[in-house]
Amino acid sequence: MNNTVLSLANIHKQFDGRSVLRALDLDVPPGTILGLMGRNGAGKSTLIKCLLGFIYPDSGYAAIFGENSRDLSADVRQRIGYVPQTMKGFRWMNVENFLEYTGSFYRKWNRNKVDLLLRELELRPEARISQMSEGELQKLSIIRALGHEPELLIFDEPAASLDPLARRQFLRRLIEISMDENRTMLFSSHIASDLERVANDISIIKEGRIAYRGDLGSLQERIRKIHIQSDRKLPDPLPVRNVSRCVVEDTKAVVTVDGLDDGEIQKLGETLSARVSTESLNLEDIFLEVSQ
Repeated sequence: MNNTVLSLANIHKQFDGRSVLRALDLDVPPGTILGLMGRNGAGKSTLIKCLLGFIYPDSGYAAIFGENSRDLSADVRQRIGYVPQTMKGFRWMNVENFLEYTGSFYRKWNRNKVDLLLRELELRPEARISQMSEGELQKLSIIRALGHEPELLIFDEPAASLDPLARRQFLRRLIEISMDENRTMLFSSHIASDLERVANDISIIKEGRIAYRGDLGSLQERIRKIHIQSDRKLPDPLPVRNVSRCVVEDTKAVVTVDGLDDGEIQKLGETLSARVSTESLNLEDIFLEVSQ
């Protein structure tokens, strides 16, 4: 546990008899910018809430900085910045009052950085929270999370409500933050292009487990789409291992494979007396292929 910032071990969680997380394991070492992907309902938000101690797993162990998430100390909470999907509460305050109130809970609160972020994200200090749009509330939530310069940042769909310009500014700020090797981030998003820009490690959650984990380059080497063209009818199923998805139509086939090397792909073409080509996939394509 000492070499990890975040740790989840054999986590199970059910809601109303439906399993959301199933024997889920995840370790995140210091300095990692982890992009977490998954379909709606895959368990991304549940995973984050178990980590932060907002809900308890039915079984298994969750920890941050080596402390059990069920009982995080005040010192550890000082080291965490969190942006939820939706910011709730404090509707009677204005932006300036809210940020002053938030800053009073932290030993380290960088007012200069907060003021800079307010200008960058175009939030008025006098704006009343009750009158702000969802996008403006998300901007405020982001500033709140960054103001105390935490060692660990956890984002749950942080850019979903932002307009394109605000999203670009936010991602630029994250890229700057990620240059600090001591900073660790968990970034949950369904926007693959955002994760490609920010994350140095990708985890895809499927059916309550981490199905795929690695840097984007490694995932692109593992997950490939093979196009097969033959002069005769192809067998169905095809004689190929580690198939994620396969569509065979007479003399043509498109196959998505996980971990098939170039030698095996060449041999497949020889076995089928067919022309075989491979297609590299971007992160969005990989996600769509493995989530089927």
